[in-house]
Amino acid sequence: AHADELTPKLRENILEFANRKDIVRQLVTLKTDVDFPFDLEDARIDKFDINAAVPILRDLGLRRLVERLGDNSPATTSATIKTDSPKAKPPAQGMLFADPETPVDVDQLPDGFSGYTPDNVDYQLIATEPELKKFAATLAKQKAFAFDTETTGLNPASADLCGISIAWEPRKAYYIPVRGVGPKLDEQLVLETLGPIFADEKIAKCGQNIKYDIVMLESAGYDVRNIDFDTMIASFVLDSARRSHGIDGLSRELLQYEKIPTVDLIGKGRSMITFDKIETERTCTYACEDADIAWRLRELLAKQMESAETKSLFEEIELPLVEVLAAMELRGVALDRSVLDDLNATMTKRLEELEGEIHDAAGRPFNINSTKQLGEILFDELNLRVVRRTRTTRSTDAEVLETLANESEHPLPRLVLEHRELTKLKGTYVDALPLLIYEKTGRVHPSFHQTGAITGRLSCSDPNLQNIPIRTELGAQIRRAFVPGEKDHVLIKADYSQIELRILAHFSGDEAMSRAFVEDRDIHAYVASQLADIPIEEITKEQRARAKTVNFGIVYGQSAFGLSRQTGMPMGEAKDFIAAYFDRYPKIRGFLDSCIEHARTHGFVKTLLGRRRDIADINSRNQNARGQAERLAANTVIQGTAADMIKKAMINIHRLIAKDNHPSRMLIQVHDELVFETPASAAKEEAAFIAKEMSEAIPLSIPIKVDVSIGKNWLEAERV
Repeated sequence: AHADELTPKLRENILEFANRKDIVRQLVTLKTDVDFPFDLEDARIDKFDINAAVPILRDLGLRRLVERLGDNSPATTSATIKTDSPKAKPPAQGMLFADPETPVDVDQLPDGFSGYTPDNVDYQLIATEPELKKFAATLAKQKAFAFDTETTGLNPASADLCGISIAWEPRKAYYIPVRGVGPKLDEQLVLETLGPIFADEKIAKCGQNIKYDIVMLESAGYDVRNIDFDTMIASFVLDSARRSHGIDGLSRELLQYEKIPTVDLIGKGRSMITFDKIETERTCTYACEDADIAWRLRELLAKQMESAETKSLFEEIELPLVEVLAAMELRGVALDRSVLDDLNATMTKRLEELEGEIHDAAGRPFNINSTKQLGEILFDELNLRVVRRTRTTRSTDAEVLETLANESEHPLPRLVLEHRELTKLKGTYVDALPLLIYEKTGRVHPSFHQTGAITGRLSCSDPNLQNIPIRTELGAQIRRAFVPGEKDHVLIKADYSQIELRILAHFSGDEAMSRAFVEDRDIHAYVASQLADIPIEEITKEQRARAKTVNFGIVYGQSAFGLSRQTGMPMGEAKDFIAAYFDRYPKIRGFLDSCIEHARTHGFVKTLLGRRRDIADINSRNQNARGQAERLAANTVIQGTAADMIKKAMINIHRLIAKDNHPSRMLIQVHDELVFETPASAAKEEAAFIAKEMSEAIPLSIPIKVDVSIGKNWLEAERV
């Protein structure tokens, strides 16, 4: 009624909406004329069991709410620090969840854990040389201990050691400071005293995320041997879907113990400080608690592991891999700064050109990074189709721009896509990589994570090498900056060839696909020729590309819609193509169905080496959730087995490098690819050794092929 009083654009939107206003008003109006019997007194609850809510709230992480529940709030523990220092202060307090109605199953706990009622802990600061000598003599007699390090940073390649905490029995731990405010020991003295104990292969060591502590100690001159347990890795192997594998979350969930938050010591944001700026007496309690909790978790998780189907996966793959990844992180990989400088100049120039082209295509200047301004130009001024709306606006994300670029001949969507990709590439890698080179090593030191992907794949950070795009020319050029760090050395790149399809052929037992791999055929052209029923020599690039899309899409449960969108073929044709694929390879369809049925019956699926993943929504009434679960069921078995295979290869190669004194050093792992640094004079022999170990890591019913290249950088390598 008052549309004429609005701004032109808002008036247009209101009038366009007018034919829907009545139904929307009906949907949002509460009906008050419904007759149903109701008596408020019937809703009265005489008894409410607050204790029944506590475990639910705790599981949801609502700790503050648990604390507000009166008698059920966490009780605080008291702690004592024993030290000769007269300046010793009471520590900050951790909290123990005291929930008598829902106690931890004490039958699952080792001796010394019964009930977890609040009790004193004995955390001792070792701050004098006599104390250190006495402590070392006692430590050397232990069969096993847990340890943790406090440092000045999150990346051990650039951080300094502040102290080591050690525990070998519940509620008792020791902290040996080498940096901090107050009592501390000479770092070299501690190394000389404790170094032989860490190197003693007769004494087992454990911890939480122990890879970090290994790299930290080895950077400081220690040699750490005989790692027999990692609580974070054990948690992941036992229950990969667990909300958190961090020590705080595990302590809360498994021990019902609330640890001292890190922020209580170092703060956060701009006010954050490092552990070398904190009084060592305060750090003592926090550090000792870390070692103490790690020891408690080790005892609990080790008992669970004994009866777990995944025990062999933990002992033979995940735990040995910790040592491999620690060595990779410690070594790092060299970068050629000049390559990055050249790329920076090229990208900067291209971004400037793109900005001009985008403004010309739009017909006027605008802020390219403003989704609002871009939307106005695309949808209001150019009248392109609104592909998808968000809660607040019309979407201009990459998927929408890709759709518009395919639907329309207008150049703007494609130009904006290129601008975004180039901006991200420049900021994430070209600008950032030089800042990650550590002065004392001259290399970048990526961190590899075993618990980052539920399928078992490794993830990577600082920098994330797995996300460097290789399908675009400029993206691939970033790999050219990764070079050998030593004179007369080269890089060896070893990559599993179509490993997931080979695993699919192994599991399904499909004779036709298996024969293609045995005969070393071009699998995509082979499949295309079988589907088209024509000789392989007559297959066109387009036919091969379609077959390739389906081959890899099958692993991820690709639908006809997905194939249509990815290849541009009509929906009906895509549907027929997938149907023809399964008609030609019925055993593949049977294998995928068997994965889904196993998940539906048992609630989980397993890889070839027994890695387990729960499939939560496999029986969901929600069709979308159920469909996603079905896709995950098959993908987990295939991708997870591929992840296990390259991990096994890494372990074998690492051990043989040490045993047989090979000159190669493993630097990088990206999905199905490994990168090594080796002397040029030994490159061909080392390449053959690496290819052999990778191809034999996990025997399958069909050959495993490894493509190996040697070159002066990660990009420019020649196949051998």
